[in-house]
Amino acid sequence: MRKNQNTEPNIPIEEKHKGFRTWKSGKRWVTIAGITLVTLGTVGAVLAQVGIQAKTSTTSAVKSTYPTPPSDTTVNWENNKPLYYEVDQTGKEHPKPELKLGNGDPAWCLGLGVALSNNSTAAQQSETNKIFQALTDEQKAIINNVEFLGRKAGDLEGYAEAQHATYLLLDEAKLSINQTKDVVVKDNTLLKDADKIKTGADNLIKKAKKMRELPSFNSQTIQLLQGTSKSLTDSKGVLDNFPYVKVNAKGVTEKVSGNNLTLTADKTASLGETKNAVQFANTDNGMDPSDLPWFVYSTDGDDSGASSQSVGATRDPSSSRASLNINVIGLGAIDFTKIDADTGTNETQGADTNALKGAVFGVFYKSNDKPVKWSDGTKDYPTTLVSGTKADDTNVSVKIGDDLKGFVKNFDKSKGNVYLMETEAPEGYSLSTKKYDVDFDSGKFDDKTSNFVVDEKVTDKVNVFNFMFTKVQDVNGSYTGLNGAEFTLTPKDGTKGKPIVATSGTGTDSNGYTVNGLTKFDGEANSKAGNPSKDGIAIGNYTLSETKTPNGLQPINDVDVENSAIKDKDGKITAYQTKITDVETKQVIDDVTTPVEKMKDNNILLNVNLGQLTDKPVTPVVPTIKTKAHTKDGDQTIQKVEISKTTPLYDKIMTTNAIKGDQMVATLHRIVTDKDGKVTESKVIRTLNFTVDDETVKAQEKQIESTVDTTKDADVPETSTVTYVWTEDLFDEGKNPKTDEPKAKHDDLKDQDQTLTVEKVKKPITPPSSTTPSSSKPTTPSTTPTPNPKVSLPTTGSETGDMIMYGGALAVLVALGTGAVYYMKKKKSAKEEGE
Repeated sequence: MRKNQNTEPNIPIEEKHKGFRTWKSGKRWVTIAGITLVTLGTVGAVLAQVGIQAKTSTTSAVKSTYPTPPSDTTVNWENNKPLYYEVDQTGKEHPKPELKLGNGDPAWCLGLGVALSNNSTAAQQSETNKIFQALTDEQKAIINNVEFLGRKAGDLEGYAEAQHATYLLLDEAKLSINQTKDVVVKDNTLLKDADKIKTGADNLIKKAKKMRELPSFNSQTIQLLQGTSKSLTDSKGVLDNFPYVKVNAKGVTEKVSGNNLTLTADKTASLGETKNAVQFANTDNGMDPSDLPWFVYSTDGDDSGASSQSVGATRDPSSSRASLNINVIGLGAIDFTKIDADTGTNETQGADTNALKGAVFGVFYKSNDKPVKWSDGTKDYPTTLVSGTKADDTNVSVKIGDDLKGFVKNFDKSKGNVYLMETEAPEGYSLSTKKYDVDFDSGKFDDKTSNFVVDEKVTDKVNVFNFMFTKVQDVNGSYTGLNGAEFTLTPKDGTKGKPIVATSGTGTDSNGYTVNGLTKFDGEANSKAGNPSKDGIAIGNYTLSETKTPNGLQPINDVDVENSAIKDKDGKITAYQTKITDVETKQVIDDVTTPVEKMKDNNILLNVNLGQLTDKPVTPVVPTIKTKAHTKDGDQTIQKVEISKTTPLYDKIMTTNAIKGDQMVATLHRIVTDKDGKVTESKVIRTLNFTVDDETVKAQEKQIESTVDTTKDADVPETSTVTYVWTEDLFDEGKNPKTDEPKAKHDDLKDQDQTLTVEKVKKPITPPSSTTPSSSKPTTPSTTPTPNPKVSLPTTGSETGDMIMYGGALAVLVALGTGAVYYMKKKKSAKEEGE
């Protein structure tokens, strides 16, 4: 093969430089400089060949697949050894040799049937290639790719297939002077299979066009969650043609495997949409297809181009670029647990063992303190309650339940920072206005929820109270402070905690005076007892008892200390009531109501001075007795219909100051009086005995019952009246009712409250028998007496077998302050009130 060299001088060229661009090739970032462009023909930019240097280069700057063709050179060909013949539309056969530039790079003819007078031709400056200029960018790119694929093949078949494909594409663009109609081979051609050339050309065109396709997700906006990955599949199957990937979004990384793209956003990824967040290129310099690195040459040096052959050479495929946008969404969750500030755990104090439940928490924007709304979440990821109960349908407000937890997910991080704050305290706890700042970026990412979860321990202080009093001794009417008396405050009714002990001594009272007998139940006493709160005594229910009394003095009555929540119709706590009551006398020593508004960041419910608590007086208290007798129907008349052999008679006994162990003796009298009111008969028909028990002490009331035979009451003269009268005597425990004097009695036989009157019954008159003969003698009355029927009595509750019934109530007060006060509360029985 003979190669002729061009002897003409070099023609000046113009250099055109593109700016440096940075791309990611595999795992390596590379920088590619611009390339030199000639003035003949349209030139452009591309990246390196797909799948070659992009994935195998170890240099810091990835180069193009092939060196840049020379800008001024001789085009060489072999005249007597064509590869094949192109047949044009007239049937003329055109021999097609392999054309090469002076450096050996292949070159392809752009025109068909132009005579080549010799083989020494340089690039023309005065006449650019008119055919190439007439092509669109896309047509240029496909021709470039065809010839690149032919060069890549590296053999004569590949060159011939690319040459024939070039002519077909020019025909398709309707820019050919002569059109190709067929391919033939002969004895003198180097190639012997025309069909293979034609089939190969068709396949090259298909591949060249496929190289121009962009991935199916090109120009799409992909929603991506911080901390998660999302995989996309290229449905066109061309992703592997784009080995150069550049990510322009902070915190976002990519991974390509075949036709699958995986995008990952870490917690540093910028929220919101980033345009062209990820770019893909098939070559390494990122130039536009309109600037293809085509080098167009014209043979024979003819300025007109009419007698010259235009050829082209390329080093890279045409540049194709794709991109996608990314919209990064950040989700945050708040997982909070309620704990006791004093214990540091969910162990509760106070009367309710589940006191911490029921707290309500809201979430607010840190920028303006406005509440976060449920609707503030994203469309695809709405703000959602996971644990707890919605306390508000508009604002994010959570009421915690038995597990003392609240969990809300899918807060939109792009809306700004937030904080958590208690809006309603649980029962027995003060309302904390502490703001718990929530930094979702510092949270732990949860794969299940795709949220950055922030754990918070939210605390409350239990409501507490403090009280003091002065222990005094009554000495001839003078109340002197008494030191050394020990008092114990014992939890009751489920209130948790250890008993608290305080001893009376010298101290400063609430008025600033130094006094003896001062007794303080406060945070110090609470801590000494081993209870957690140092602010005071956890609210609940307690009993105060004097457990050690100096000098053998009599202790004061026990005192009940009770704290309770006051709630509105919706169950919301509005206030707390603290009531302190003498157990024995029921006297209210103090009663304080504290509105819940006062409890914001203030867990001290009250500090109260109860004043002086005095020893119980030694002087015995005189009890009293009153009664109310009645029949079964509730009145005091034994009516005709009630007369029977077992007529029930009742007496409701009401006492004051009866104590446990006292003996009560109830006596039922039958009294007959004549028309003048003179008693003609009086006798005791029933005696009932019982001992005063706890229930009677508490109620200071007892109802008794006995049955009597009232049928005999019809035997008295019609002018006489029969009454039944109850009397009662109260004896101390251990006394003998038969010999000792009662300490209280109610024995007035004329007291109407104790009296039941029998309604008079007229006896029927029996007429003489009409069958008795007038001459008959009168019948002699029998002298055998008719016995009275025996009375059958119940055998429950008394020595005589009579029934004893209970009811009523009475409260007893003990000495408080300067002396003793006593009172009695009357209470009607259900029968007395309702019958």
